[in-house]
Amino acid sequence: MSDTESAAMAAVYAARTVGELAAGYADWAERYDAETAASGYRLPHLCAAFLARHLPAEARPILDAGCGTGLVGDDLRALGYDGITGIDLSEPMLARAAGRGVYAVLRQMTLGEPLDLPDAGFAAVISSGVFTAGHAPASSLDELLRVTRPGGVLVFSVRDDIHRTQGFRERQDALEAQGRWRLRERSEPVRAFTVREPHVLARVFVYEAA
Repeated sequence: MSDTESAAMAAVYAARTVGELAAGYADWAERYDAETAASGYRLPHLCAAFLARHLPAEARPILDAGCGTGLVGDDLRALGYDGITGIDLSEPMLARAAGRGVYAVLRQMTLGEPLDLPDAGFAAVISSGVFTAGHAPASSLDELLRVTRPGGVLVFSVRDDIHRTQGFRERQDALEAQGRWRLRERSEPVRAFTVREPHVLARVFVYEAA
């Protein structure tokens, strides 16, 4: 672990199983908001901003996939969105999200597994900071697309090195080649943290479901 990482952040990056990841976030939940704020964590704010460029404020419902403590939900509510469902693998993180009072529904689910959600049930799906080291696999994209209605918007960040090495680029391209979604916008690589971890870069993608 470098001196720019918190022990909790290092633990979730190093997770090798869903159980290890859930345990890491359970331990981190009470300190998560304070530590990520101190790190200058910006992906939730960037993802919410990209969604607002492509989705009318009256569109609903919205799925926040991997909602954690609810940072994205907070931003979406400030931008005028409601009808937000949050899912996360960590019950303690969901409990923190519930305290924000911005989610209509909160449920425990794990990205990378089948989601207990209806086909084409959401006007938009947003997923911030989930596609990173030790976290959800590229196969998660299929389920997020399944639950998005035709013409709906999917906004998600992917850590840049993970995008190159763990099948995200290939899966995104395959879904586009199959005509299942189309790319609307892609950011340049940006720092995920403005204070710590200067080597961690990510991109934000915006797709429209077919």
